[in-house]
Amino acid sequence: MSNPKLTSRLRVRSCDVDSFGHVNNAVYLQYCEGARNDYMLDRGLTFADFRNWNAGPVLTSALLNFRVAAVTDDELEILGALVIDSRIRFHMDHRLVRAGDGVLVCEAKLDFAFVDLTTGRPCRIPEGFRKAFAES
Repeated sequence: MSNPKLTSRLRVRSCDVDSFGHVNNAVYLQYCEGARNDYMLDRGLTFADFRNWNAGPVLTSALLNFRVAAVTDDELEILGALVIDSRIRFHMDHRLVRAGDGVLVCEAKLDFAFVDLTTGRPCRIPEGFRKAFAES
């Protein structure tokens, strides 16, 4: 991922940690989802926009590469880049970095397709979404 333009931050909560003392693997997907929500809000989008467009993104694939464990009270910076792949598909690259020392904790690539909210069938990415992320 070159020059990520999207950023989000969070502090690891004790409820995110499993019995081995580190963030549970599944929680990283929640971190990426929360970051995507932050990225949308930073670009002036809300979930009301998806209702107005009658279209929304659905996750089609997720690839996560874990580098080091994150633990309770670690502050993570989630750096992101959104790439539009086609008329209906986009992907998001995330780098989760421990803010205190810059250590890479996890990398993720999440693939999405836009679907019509009424039919569930693939549809074009709304122009408002494209414009909001044009420089990502």
